[in-house]
Amino acid sequence: MEIQRETLPVDVLFVGGGPAALAGALHLVNRWKALRAQGQGPEELQVALIDKSAALGSHGISGAVLNPVALAELVPDYREKGAPLELEIREDAVRLLTRSGHFRVPGFLVPKVQQNHGHWTVSLGKLVAWLGKLVEESGVFVFTGTTGVEVLWDGDRVRGVRTGDKGLDRAGAPKANFEPGVLIEAKVTVFAEGPYGTLTEDVIHRLGLREDRNPQVYALGVKELIQARTPTPGTGLVMHTLGWPLPGDVFGGGFLYEMAGNRWAAGFVAGLGWKDPGFDVQERLQRWKRHPLIRPFLDGGEVLSYGAKCIPEGGWFSLPRLHADGALIAGDAAGFVHVRSLKGIHYAMKTGMLAAETALDALVRGDAGRAALSGFDARVRDSWVGKELWDDRNFRQCFDRGLFPGLARLGFYLATGGGPRGRVLPVEADHRRFEHASRAPRREPAERPDGVLFLDKLTDVHRSGTMHREDGPSHIRIVDPKACVEVCYPKHGDWPCTHFCPAQVYEKVEDAGGPRIQVNYANCVHCKTCVILDPIEVDGSDHIQNIDWRAPAEGGPKYADL
Repeated sequence: MEIQRETLPVDVLFVGGGPAALAGALHLVNRWKALRAQGQGPEELQVALIDKSAALGSHGISGAVLNPVALAELVPDYREKGAPLELEIREDAVRLLTRSGHFRVPGFLVPKVQQNHGHWTVSLGKLVAWLGKLVEESGVFVFTGTTGVEVLWDGDRVRGVRTGDKGLDRAGAPKANFEPGVLIEAKVTVFAEGPYGTLTEDVIHRLGLREDRNPQVYALGVKELIQARTPTPGTGLVMHTLGWPLPGDVFGGGFLYEMAGNRWAAGFVAGLGWKDPGFDVQERLQRWKRHPLIRPFLDGGEVLSYGAKCIPEGGWFSLPRLHADGALIAGDAAGFVHVRSLKGIHYAMKTGMLAAETALDALVRGDAGRAALSGFDARVRDSWVGKELWDDRNFRQCFDRGLFPGLARLGFYLATGGGPRGRVLPVEADHRRFEHASRAPRREPAERPDGVLFLDKLTDVHRSGTMHREDGPSHIRIVDPKACVEVCYPKHGDWPCTHFCPAQVYEKVEDAGGPRIQVNYANCVHCKTCVILDPIEVDGSDHIQNIDWRAPAEGGPKYADL
């Protein structure tokens, strides 16, 4: 039986409820109102925003240190309007860790772009919820608990999205409480779903928007919010660490950010290009917290919440074309992160605002075709976002061979104006870098968790608040289950997905037919690591490996102050 769906026509649709989409929606309405005050622009403006989270901010996670430059552009009186800032940063530290010691990196060796004085620690979830109220007050139609599951096309022109059906059973059949998704048709659709957005990737691959670009490379960040027992410094301390417990060929490190209320944001980030199929970022976070430098800050504390997120790190040469007929791509969905300064919130907000300006120009002209929207790429290139990304265009590529070779290479590039002005090839996709487990460094046994400060993975997942209906359809599919056993394990000597997933979604089980991978999809925190890093490529698939992850119509994490 064909499902009857309601059609909702709007002028502009923002897909996603993070800082890019929210800043874009608010900026669009503000600019339109300014035009109307001058007697210009369209008489009416219908703007909608959809987000898969049940409440704005509950899927939001970042470090997070906020450079307020874009926020000040969007809401000049953000302090007076109660922006949920935590602590102003007055103490900045970078440390190189060894197994039992550390070295202080002198301040004069830390580039200005990596210094955080005058910035703020924030909870992205709180910031998003606050922005969301401003967006709703501006007249934007905000639909939470609403997932875009399919791009609507008119030939190769994007004309909106279909939202997900709710009330389905495990087989995908309607139950008594079935609620069909809606067709939201828009003159301009702005995709701002975050890293590796489901619909964004569909558009990128269908239209070839990454042709002649480097593949995007990612890092996985895991984060805990910890209630401290001992008083925190009160200086807005921000500490970043390099080195241990990362192997020498993995880019990344730890971070410790002081939050209000005697709390710490503690996290660990590792580039997904690691070679060891048994590498586990959540386990490295637990090990890092025990280091003699870090542990005194946290001892006696308790983990309040946990989450994980992939971070696009490819930089300038990995950005796709940002426009298509009827569509724009902003924020993390495109890859707007400044890796050297470890920040992306202000980039997301600014690119969302530039997308809004482009969309409004298109509405005024009555033309939202590819040529009319191409000005978005130029706006980004000419903005401070584009200039900063260009200056650091080769930063992430420097570290493909490890920390110390990367630092030497980076020094040379910085001394020569940023290094090559064209793409440095070859750049290998993350999922193609795994080696056999026999070549991996000897793994140290994991420390025993205490269930309070040092947690096993499932206990951490419980702190994420994630929930998916056990009687609903899985949003994760292993395309060829036999390949896990017959290809992946023999090739790698291990089961990579059981390690790289920070939520223990993938579990090796033994039954009468032998070993297999079981998908515990209810654990999923929507970080996208699996769909990016699964090492088995399936012939005939469209931009997926052996794990296919699609944004679910219902469920997900319920992050608290991440």
